[in-house]
Amino acid sequence: MMKNIYRLGIALISFCTSIAIAQINQPHQKNQMQYIGTFEAGQPGAGIYKLYDPSDDVICYVLMPETASRKQVDGKWVYESNSLGSLSCLKANSAPKSLVKK
Repeated sequence: MMKNIYRLGIALISFCTSIAIAQINQPHQKNQMQYIGTFEAGQPGAGIYKLYDPSDDVICYVLMPETASRKQVDGKWVYESNSLGSLSCLKANSAPKSLVKK
């Protein structure tokens, strides 16, 4: 009887360990922001992109090139830097402080 309980315990530990290892080896899914629109940036080849993060109720404006240049290094894609790149975020549904009743 004790031998069977011991074997069952070993099997349970092995099963739990294999689940934990499988979860570690899986790539982490990144949350997706919702694309809202693109706006003119005032310079050729660039745009202002408006994105919404529903999990934090945040809207972000991203100034970036319309196309990203990249090159392959050691079998991996590397995005080249550029002179554009700005990110501004704000709470989506927050009221201005002057409108908040105290």
